[in-house]
Amino acid sequence: MLEYRINPRISPRSIAALRRSVGWGGMEAELGNPALRDYLQIACYDGERLIGFLDVVSNGVTDAYIQDVMVHPEYQGKGIGTELMNRAIQRLKAGRIYMISVIYGEEGLRPFYEKFGFSTMLCGQMEARPEYQEREETKP
Repeated sequence: MLEYRINPRISPRSIAALRRSVGWGGMEAELGNPALRDYLQIACYDGERLIGFLDVVSNGVTDAYIQDVMVHPEYQGKGIGTELMNRAIQRLKAGRIYMISVIYGEEGLRPFYEKFGFSTMLCGQMEARPEYQEREETKP
């Protein structure tokens, strides 16, 4: 049975493993940095196995940014990503956050986010520290 947890204690290793399962860099060192602050995390577990995760960064008043929406490939297509998004949006609206944003890197994900009411806007993004990717690629 799947269980959703709000702001759970999750080891950087578990999140990094889930990130790698969806084809992203693990960023385990960055996830373990004590300076990292999250506004909201929602995790989905199958037993004790982390199989879904969503993270929100926010100033707590005007803006929130949903990032790192991921579901382990073995569990994709079962509504877990939708449930993570619904729970996050509900909590952000209840917290009276003015603007909620999400950035996705693949055009094929547009319909997923549009079903929650997100519209496409012009924006820019720059990877300021490309050594993250290089470090992940060189791990054994």
